[in-house]
Amino acid sequence: MANRRFELQYSRFALLLQLLVFIGISCVLYVSLTLGLWLLSLLLLSVTWWLFQQQPKIQRFEYLSGTDWSFALHSSANIQRRSIAGMLDHHCYVVLYFTERQHVPCVIWWDQLSTAQWQQLKLCVKLH
Repeated sequence: MANRRFELQYSRFALLLQLLVFIGISCVLYVSLTLGLWLLSLLLLSVTWWLFQQQPKIQRFEYLSGTDWSFALHSSANIQRRSIAGMLDHHCYVVLYFTERQHVPCVIWWDQLSTAQWQQLKLCVKLH
């Protein structure tokens, strides 16, 4: 697995999916709640989404050896070394699970990588 470096871009598909889920939840809540509670729930949904967006995002990652990978985050200049416990391919996204419990699983969408890099990542998942 030589030369496995993946540069991630911003995912438009993930944003669209979040927007559709937000609209769906809003419609269900509009039907089932009064206007005041619905507006309060919209506020809580918006704050929750904003807090979710504040989590550090992975800018790039690269295979080192065995299960070790290096990860560079958008929010920090340092590079972290993480060990991957598992990789799951769900066709339009890949989930990376880490052995350290303090690191949350990472979801990589198909539109975050070029076609060639997406195929390389899917190959890495099969080999892992």
